[in-house]
Amino acid sequence: MSLLNGKTVLITGAASGIGASCAKIAAESGATVILADIDDKGGMALSEEINANGCSAEFQHLDVGSEDEWKAVIGNIIDQYEGLDVLVNNAGITLIKPIEATTLEEWHKLSRVNIDSVFLGMKHALPALKKRSLAHVAGGSIVNMSSAVGLVGIPGALGYTMTKAAVRHMSKSAAIEFAEMGYNIRVNSVHPGLIKTPMADSIYEVWAQSRAFGTDDIDQIEKIMTEAHPLGRHGMPEDIAKAVVFLASDDSSYMTGAEMVVDGGFVAK
Repeated sequence: MSLLNGKTVLITGAASGIGASCAKIAAESGATVILADIDDKGGMALSEEINANGCSAEFQHLDVGSEDEWKAVIGNIIDQYEGLDVLVNNAGITLIKPIEATTLEEWHKLSRVNIDSVFLGMKHALPALKKRSLAHVAGGSIVNMSSAVGLVGIPGALGYTMTKAAVRHMSKSAAIEFAEMGYNIRVNSVHPGLIKTPMADSIYEVWAQSRAFGTDDIDQIEKIMTEAHPLGRHGMPEDIAKAVVFLASDDSSYMTGAEMVVDGGFVAK
């Protein structure tokens, strides 16, 4: 694939899961990829793997809730690449807990990682994106990772669903603002359903411990959840990465403020 030939792409939370798949497929699509994460070991290993396969990647440490670290990473990108074409705000955490058991500290942590990071990324990446966005019709692209549960509610995950709904609306507002400002930078959100990642596996364990589905059998809980998706199976990280690459590419040049749902039919029910 060559959808991203010549583009410089920054992906947060890129050391594992969906972010790692986004990094691999973006690089295979011709992009120079900057992998950002707090997991230095995982991020560096993945960048080395991508480079060994003949593609282009580098790793930079980034705590997505730190404004100073965002400034440093974007400054490095401007110095090294003279601009940025695509930002993928993928980093995020989850919390599966009833409202009454959720602490204010947990609520604030979710907001910092899942919401503050998207605000900081869009704000501080703008100077780098604007350096290139007017050079061609498709312009720059920001892809913000939301969730299917940013569109519908589920029990036991108030904090998580709140953050993902916020990402959806932030993306729409930013899309309109950037268009009206003439920046030629598109902003869209992606809404995964049940994806086979380490995060999903950890959620099953929490549900089993809490007996949220009336059982502590992880296999049974996984069966219940997959059956809640009309396609009857997990999605894979690559399914989401391909959607991200499309939104990052010039093929989606007339899309902004949109939500791309990749959820096996979950929200269609």
